[in-house]
Amino acid sequence: MAVFLIGGLFFLIGLAGLFTPEEFASGLGLSLVSAEGAGSVRAMIGAHYLAMAAVCVFAMLRQQPVLLLPVAAIELVMVIARGVAAANGEFGTSTLVPTIIEVVAAAVLLTAALRRPASK
Repeated sequence: MAVFLIGGLFFLIGLAGLFTPEEFASGLGLSLVSAEGAGSVRAMIGAHYLAMAAVCVFAMLRQQPVLLLPVAAIELVMVIARGVAAANGEFGTSTLVPTIIEVVAAAVLLTAALRRPASK
């Protein structure tokens, strides 16, 4: 159930990135200086999160939790990147909520991906 919730959260983040890139970027402390910037947010964040949501739902519906490993890896690397950012003084209040989401998502997805399927 937690994976479906994470997938739903990824879906909402993806929709926000795809359909409201300016507001989405602003919420992350970013300012877009051109129309190309909005297009980049749509492609690099919106599409990325929508695809991750689809993988979460697909893996659970197919009862193939191992398919969650790539999404868990993405979230783990994002957490590592947050650590690098913090070490460089690039961590602030606008990054707190996304970081919490990434840590929780990484833990839930990794745990789900590594669990053994029930014996038949």
